[in-house]
Amino acid sequence: MAGVLARLSSRAIAGGLGVMLLVAGCQSGGGGTQGTSSTEITQWVAWGGQELKAYRDVLAPFEKDTGIKVHLTTNRESNTAIAAGIAAGTELPDLAPGPSDPQQLKDWVGKDALKPMETVLEGKFNDYMSNTYTPLVTVTNGPNDNYVGIVNGKHYELIVKTQVKGLVWYNKKVFTGTAPKTFDEMLAINPSQYGAQKLFCAAFDSGGDSGWPASDDLNNIVMRQAGETVYANWIQGKQKWSSPEIKSAYQSFLKTVAPSAVYGGPNTVLATAFQKGGDPLFKAPDASSKAGCLFYEQATFVTNFFTQDFPDLNLKAGTDYDYFGHPSMGNSQFDNNVNFFYDNVAVYNNTPAVRKLMQYLSTAQAQQIWANDGGTLGAIKSLTYTDPLFKGAADIALKAKNLLITSGDYMPTDMKHAYWKSLLQVTKDPSSLNSQLAYLDQVQKASYSTS
Repeated sequence: MAGVLARLSSRAIAGGLGVMLLVAGCQSGGGGTQGTSSTEITQWVAWGGQELKAYRDVLAPFEKDTGIKVHLTTNRESNTAIAAGIAAGTELPDLAPGPSDPQQLKDWVGKDALKPMETVLEGKFNDYMSNTYTPLVTVTNGPNDNYVGIVNGKHYELIVKTQVKGLVWYNKKVFTGTAPKTFDEMLAINPSQYGAQKLFCAAFDSGGDSGWPASDDLNNIVMRQAGETVYANWIQGKQKWSSPEIKSAYQSFLKTVAPSAVYGGPNTVLATAFQKGGDPLFKAPDASSKAGCLFYEQATFVTNFFTQDFPDLNLKAGTDYDYFGHPSMGNSQFDNNVNFFYDNVAVYNNTPAVRKLMQYLSTAQAQQIWANDGGTLGAIKSLTYTDPLFKGAADIALKAKNLLITSGDYMPTDMKHAYWKSLLQVTKDPSSLNSQLAYLDQVQKASYSTS
């Protein structure tokens, strides 16, 4: 099931890095066909703050060597704006992320709004295919191809960087034990043995998107407890929410947010912004404890928040904090399913300048700059990482049986939001689980029939 893969939704990082930043206006050709400049490129990105700085670092040698100027606009609603532009036949940027909705992807390809990498990368395409993590570019000739920008065997998104989800983070000065191999072993750990108040931290607030951090936790349970086939069917609306497999995953999730297990109790979990969720790893609630919690599940990007929130501690990866991979859920054949997400660049105007930039972005030279700036993995397998934790995450990605996408990002909008809200509700009131799953079945039936 290697085609069901990880996509980067920049929602997670963007939420912690400020509001929309307009860096420069879009000046490209209309309808995806008129941009012909050989010295200028317009590009929309979802990045701000440190992410945007890192991309400017990536662009610097390209602009110096080619004389091509890349005009950037940070637009975190680019899909909406591009869809409107395609419908109206008005101007589009030369480059922007591809759509997250598989149906929208196929629609835009059908309207020739997106250009295939087979054409854009020219002689560099085979290198891109062989150098990138295999599951991210593999053509399966099935519906799952659309999750990584593949339509009818052609690639319409250049995948440039990635993150690993489902990692369990801890303060090395607090947790000095051996990483648990199974979920049950993790639940059996006594946090007070290490001077922590509770076993877990959790934080599910993200404004209008609240609940998505909880969905990441559940996703990692489903894919390891029930396997990749159930996971894929669930995303595609073929696996009922009330089925034993999904209900069991919810029940496992609830063990991590029970009042006895989670720092601050469920109300704190629901009210805390996800960017602050890991703070109790490094902050004791009182003089009797070393830390508020022992473990915090989150993606590789979380290290940005550790260092941002505790600048005076001068936290160092591998010295002050570390992670272990998601413990087994008891089915060893599914242990090596890994939850990923990714950033991509799609082409709306195939100009000579655009081709040069896309060919550059597909190289290890460009992606190594991203890796060197920290906070992310590249999409190329051979990159090196000075941060030992990202080096370890790259190894997890390389050895993964399947790189599985974040489920909610590929569900119909109504389904996605109902999913996130259900996790907030059951965290607050676990007795509502059956009614929540029954309601999700209803939303599933309605949303997939109209999507």
